[in-house]
Amino acid sequence: MHKQSITTEDYLKSIHELTEYRGYASLTDIARILGTARQSVYDEINIMLDRELVRRIDRGKYVLTQTGQINANKFLRKHRIAEILLFRGLSMNWEHLDDQAMGIEHGMTDEIMEKVCEKYGCSRCPHGNPVPDQNGVAEPVQDMKMSGAIQGQRYIVSRVIFEEKSILSFLSENQLYPGTEVTYTYEGVWNLNEKEIHFPDNVKEALRIKLLNQA
Repeated sequence: MHKQSITTEDYLKSIHELTEYRGYASLTDIARILGTARQSVYDEINIMLDRELVRRIDRGKYVLTQTGQINANKFLRKHRIAEILLFRGLSMNWEHLDDQAMGIEHGMTDEIMEKVCEKYGCSRCPHGNPVPDQNGVAEPVQDMKMSGAIQGQRYIVSRVIFEEKSILSFLSENQLYPGTEVTYTYEGVWNLNEKEIHFPDNVKEALRIKLLNQA
């Protein structure tokens, strides 16, 4: 795929996703996600600190400020609506939506987004995450980490909070999409349609679930 120039919006999105995933964003992880040099990330982060879009919580660890989160949400709206368009309108592969949406998200005008929402609905993206409104407000999601599951309980896959390629590939290969029912059978093992699933640690951290009777 053609490499797009990296914008502040891309940094905001990456920091948001990393913070959802592990509680903070490091310079190294941001550089890896965006495919750029760590020094470039360091320089951009300093600009974002001056603009009060991010704050440092520890050496090399950053999170978004309230202003940064609102700006991130406005861009996430574009990204997630782009995913809806690609998935619902063009039937593109679920596991490739995040990558492909990066190629068109910056060009998603208000008119395009309105038309997509009118045609397909825009409450959730194909990965289960809420689509923020025009003001950058995202609806809170009442779900939980897989580590909080109770043995013998049935759950619904709620969403994927960190859309890394290997994570999406694992979920797609096992047909574990938002809305899929799974049962926590015993330590480290889940059941999907009579098939035992062992989730890698990175997938468990990226996936959110809901109790079946609460979904």
